[in-house]
Amino acid sequence: MAKRLGVPALRRGEKAWLLAALASLIVGPCPALAQGTVSVLPVQGLRFGVLSSGIPTVISPLDGSRRATIELVGAGQVSVSFELPPALRAGGDAALPLRFGPADGRVTFPGSGRVLVFDPSRPVSFTIPPGSGGATVYLGASAEPGTRQPPGAYTGGITVTVVVANPAT
Repeated sequence: MAKRLGVPALRRGEKAWLLAALASLIVGPCPALAQGTVSVLPVQGLRFGVLSSGIPTVISPLDGSRRATIELVGAGQVSVSFELPPALRAGGDAALPLRFGPADGRVTFPGSGRVLVFDPSRPVSFTIPPGSGGATVYLGASAEPGTRQPPGAYTGGITVTVVVANPAT
């Protein structure tokens, strides 16, 4: 026969809920962990529009209507990396080459006017200060259609990885 161990009030009784609530506060999340929380909100993808064969099209990270935009809401030490496609694809084997340059990434911080320029082919790390609201990441690129580029709707995906350092570790 098994014997029950532990404080009886934690198992049953009229004050069991109070002790359980106190125990959850002790082992629950602490405010320091909340400071290292960041939400990632995709706002807009890259938009190349209609391209002409043989004519490269450059989208600057400053182009508000065509750049990719990602909002980071929260605070903490952040590292952002991108898995960038070498080309956009259409039906069959048609590929439209893409190029991401060393200044095609930008991070802005609302209220401070601070801008961080980065190469999206490499991870970028920065701190979002508590109470600042977050940061905005912009991404530009170049599409380089060949002189015999087949017409069509070309698509592709960019994977964004955001790692937030936990200040409690």
